[in-house]
Amino acid sequence: MGTHWRLLDTGSISAARNMALDQVILNARSSNQVPNTVRFLQFSPHCVLVGYHQSVELEIEEHYCREQGIEINRRITGGGNLYWDESQLGWEIYAPKNTPGIPQRLEDMYRLMCEGVVVGLERLGVKAHFRPTNDIEVGGRKISGTGGTEMGDIFLYQGTLLTDFDVDTMLSALKLPIKKLEDKHVTSFKQRVTCLKEVLGYLPPIEEIKAALAAGISEVLGITLEPGALTETEQKSLDKEQIRFQSEEWIRGMRTIPQANDLRIAEHKTRGGLIRVSLRLDVDRQCIKSAFITGDFFAYPSRSIMDLEAALKNSSSQPAEIAKTVNQFFIDHQVSIPGVEADDFCQALCLACGKAGESSNAEEL
Repeated sequence: MGTHWRLLDTGSISAARNMALDQVILNARSSNQVPNTVRFLQFSPHCVLVGYHQSVELEIEEHYCREQGIEINRRITGGGNLYWDESQLGWEIYAPKNTPGIPQRLEDMYRLMCEGVVVGLERLGVKAHFRPTNDIEVGGRKISGTGGTEMGDIFLYQGTLLTDFDVDTMLSALKLPIKKLEDKHVTSFKQRVTCLKEVLGYLPPIEEIKAALAAGISEVLGITLEPGALTETEQKSLDKEQIRFQSEEWIRGMRTIPQANDLRIAEHKTRGGLIRVSLRLDVDRQCIKSAFITGDFFAYPSRSIMDLEAALKNSSSQPAEIAKTVNQFFIDHQVSIPGVEADDFCQALCLACGKAGESSNAEEL
């Protein structure tokens, strides 16, 4: 690649400002106003974030968060619900999809982006590995989750590096299936994630962590990172965008769960994430009146799920017709969801049509 990229360190800021900044930088890069960029981000105060395709009501313990002063917001990227305390470190990469050396296949691109962080962690003495579809692990335990979105020909890829993690607060702030399990299963969940402090026995200074990750990303991508700042245009846009990202309209996403006696709900676990389906059916006419699809997957283009919901409205609830509708939608809209196929949505929809309030492929986390 051999080019000079901008390195941004925006420090600790609020959830709304961080989310607005994602959009601002993506806008600026897509209009060629700024160079390719790597950003480090942190949050203060602590917060929970839902993925772009998720519902706050389904994913967040809102009463607990309000009591504890935990901010709630929504990412412009997909993926699952996350808890961020002030110690966690986020990393982001903004560049054109046709950048030389970056694979066109999404899952290969995921691997390359993560390898930069893997090499950075090696500089800290941590032996990490990429785990498909989009995680980084140490000794089989997750230390970083990643994902992204795109605008035109520009992609944003981002990840969370767990440093010194408060698992108990996370479990209280997020709605997770393990809350219905026994204590031994909760313990098992905690053993599936780790953090730098646990791995190393101490927590390196945050600047040392950032320097290591920057060096790893530079090495893997073959680039030179030059410390920079937001442009005047980006700063002005940020002040305007923050208002939108603080709004209930953005946080709630204007996506409410259907409320009806004939509500059918199902979950289907895939390699690329969990699909949750809520359907309102006209049973007599064998028709899907409305569909609400959420989950912790990453869809490209990002609006694909809402467009799929629109395509399903007033469509047949018969399995063969569902398959026809969904498969044709994936073809017509060139939908790409790493680790998830059109058939996975068909299975979730058919299960919801056939059973009320049951789950498919339920897994203990």
